[in-house]
Amino acid sequence: MRSRLSAIASVAVAICFPLVVTTPYIVRVLILAGIFMVLALSYDMIVGQVGSLSLAHPAFFGVGAYTVGLLVTKTSVGFFAAFLAGAALAGLVAILVGIPSFRLHERSFAIGTLGIALVLQLVANNWMALTNGPLCVAAIPPLAFTLPGGATFTTANLTGAYYSILVLALGTFIICWVVSRSRVGRAFHAIRENELLAEAQGINALFYKMFAFSLGAAIAGVAGGFYAMWARVVCPALMGLPYTITLLIIVFLGGRGSLRGIALAAILFTILPEVLRIGEFARLVIYGVVLLVFVVNVPQGLEGAIAGIGRLTSRHGGHPRQGNGTDASP
Repeated sequence: MRSRLSAIASVAVAICFPLVVTTPYIVRVLILAGIFMVLALSYDMIVGQVGSLSLAHPAFFGVGAYTVGLLVTKTSVGFFAAFLAGAALAGLVAILVGIPSFRLHERSFAIGTLGIALVLQLVANNWMALTNGPLCVAAIPPLAFTLPGGATFTTANLTGAYYSILVLALGTFIICWVVSRSRVGRAFHAIRENELLAEAQGINALFYKMFAFSLGAAIAGVAGGFYAMWARVVCPALMGLPYTITLLIIVFLGGRGSLRGIALAAILFTILPEVLRIGEFARLVIYGVVLLVFVVNVPQGLEGAIAGIGRLTSRHGGHPRQGNGTDASP
């Protein structure tokens, strides 16, 4: 009940936030945090739920962004059809990448997916006829559609973009929550804990890993499509290694397999670099120290810290106090 109330309160605060805080810079940072939340939750599908370390996730984000950007600028395809195409193409690329990659050893799998991501970035950077290379795909129109009553909803303004990514983040959270608690999620966890034992129990490990890989990639493709229509420009740098590092930080410090911890980490580690911009020379040093403090003092991630605080408050709140100030025996 406590977790449900906190979830409802968090959603209510998120809905009301742009109505109270109207500073454009803050809203932009929160939109970026929402994009990273969607990316991190989808990334956790393969890294946290299944336990396979992929380093290609930003490439799927870029595939979705380029697909949407090119379709809406060079064809007459509508916005929602472009989103579906971006998700489908990102999922298809993940399948093509996963078929050979999942036959590799765990460490080789990580290096192989990193190589695929670098190849896709090189393709985006050098295929001038299609992607415009380092000149980027620009002048992408914002998402816009007519609401019942004749009003127009668009991501051209910050409020519209904020509520769009909020809906996308909530939808991604719900999808990941449902999958993690379903029969498929139990298969994911069995593979993560002991793949050989899971296969001995009749679980097709390759099938479930491919499913997690392609589903996470499709969600990343949708996030890329939203980014294209919000930023209105798509460049090869979207597939770069810095985005991979950021996602790794968010997932591992949030707590692998923990949706709540990852969501909080996405917000925290998107806002933190922006806050540290006030001290440009010391920014990277301070950021590194903060990460080190988290790794040393919160080894199980934010989810472990939240669970520990919850157990502590339950223990103190669940036992009556004796007259001498000590807890009563159970």
